Amino acid sequence: MQPAEGELPAGPGWAVELAWDGLRCIAYARPGRVRLLTTEGRPVTSAFPELAVLGDKAPRRGMILDGTVVAFDGAGIGHRRLLVRRTAAARPSSALVADVPVGFLVSDLLWLDGAPTVALPYARRRELVDGLGLAEMPVLLSTSWPADDPGVLQTAERFGVDALHAKRLDAAYRPGQRSRSWLRVTLQRTRQVVVGGWNPADPRRPESVGALLLGAPGPAGLRYVGRVGLGSGAVRRPVTELLGDLRADASPFTGALPPSVAHDAVWAVPRLVGRVRFPAWTADQRLRLPTWLGLVGPDEVDDALWEDGPDDGPYRGDSARPAADAGPGGPPGPAAPAAAPEVARRPGQAAAEAGRTAVRRLEQHFVYNSLSTIASLVRTDPARARELLLGFADLTRAADQPADAVTTLGDELAAVRAYLQLEQARFGSRLQVEVTVDPALHETPVTPLVVLNTVRAAVQQRIEPRPEGGTLRVTGEDTGTDCVITVTDDGPAGPVRLQVGAPAGPARAARTGVAGITL
Repeated sequence: MQPAEGELPAGPGWAVELAWDGLRCIAYARPGRVRLLTTEGRPVTSAFPELAVLGDKAPRRGMILDGTVVAFDGAGIGHRRLLVRRTAAARPSSALVADVPVGFLVSDLLWLDGAPTVALPYARRRELVDGLGLAEMPVLLSTSWPADDPGVLQTAERFGVDALHAKRLDAAYRPGQRSRSWLRVTLQRTRQVVVGGWNPADPRRPESVGALLLGAPGPAGLRYVGRVGLGSGAVRRPVTELLGDLRADASPFTGALPPSVAHDAVWAVPRLVGRVRFPAWTADQRLRLPTWLGLVGPDEVDDALWEDGPDDGPYRGDSARPAADAGPGGPPGPAAPAAAPEVARRPGQAAAEAGRTAVRRLEQHFVYNSLSTIASLVRTDPARARELLLGFADLTRAADQPADAVTTLGDELAAVRAYLQLEQARFGSRLQVEVTVDPALHETPVTPLVVLNTVRAAVQQRIEPRPEGGTLRVTGEDTGTDCVITVTDDGPAGPVRLQVGAPAGPARAARTGVAGITL
């Protein structure tokens, strides 16, 4: 069955799922045997040997599932670029299987234990899928929301998914047909951008503006995020008139631009702000298929529309804010965003960063355990499953911050709580948690992951091996000169203390990085 393009429906009678970026397949499974076919009928069974577990979960007379093969990165985000590595090998090596793991996200059921299910309504088919107990990596259930649930859009943004699937609850499955009972809803994002130059429409006339070169401001400067065409003369004319007085001799962007963009680029003083619409970010952190919506005047700049970028967390955004005016010598018009003030590095941060380089992303076994835990709760406790899914998205974003980033203790503790909620869902009563930190300390600047990685090490190395489990405690103290975070449990090992917000001696500073912590 194929979806039709459409808008997100309003009102009851619809369910919505995330449209994951992967390879859609039909899985034919019976005990001891699995066959995977793409929607074009191409067999790909041998490319994904780990999905043979579907045969272990199949009833005696088999089942047919509709789903998507997704290749996950270390942060639990699906990437087609990774999937290409797997599909390129008809019979992947064990090393490739381990290096690029995949999951099969089940979204529908066509046949169950000797009987077709395609004539049943979607709501009933999902009930049957939920009852099969499939949710164990590498098999996942595609989470289904009511269409009017705001959580689905929030989750889509946090995971960088660029489309949704809306399905009528009372609709049958129609193999081989495209139906308005199943809609693909492409998500559109809007953000402000800074114009840092242009590619000429005619290389012989550098003043002719063909495509604008766009940037996103941030603490490190103006980051190139793509280019956009201007279309008609009525749209191009006001931009061209302003850019004529803003030509510059050097690129305003940090880092090198793609050669195809830079070779005939004309640079501009970055003072013009515009607005674009786009469906998603690409893997190399560019705007995908942007559409120019026009210039933004100084009194129209919206701070919220800086907050939409792949580096900063979807959607936490660049910390830059618009300047008050165009600056001396600049033409009247949209204000340029000022770069965010650089955050001073505290002693001890270099040691912390050295210790976290190798563990910046979440380990794959934790990602798999988390997704399996969430999937197992979809049927029995959907509200909690959604809460954990949103927390998992926040956690992956926290784990994927740039190496030179600085965050606050409050944000770091939010990531710690998200992690501990996931582990408590997995361990049950074996893991008790107490986090007691004065809110007055929450604005302390810290290196991301310093506290989180210490907490994770304590859970995995101290509490998990003990059959009875234990209680993990995280406390904070302002000593007058230091902000000290203490992580301990009720086992025989002593506490781990982290100085996270003030100068410290070499011995203490060395303990602020994961590699330097002794448990």
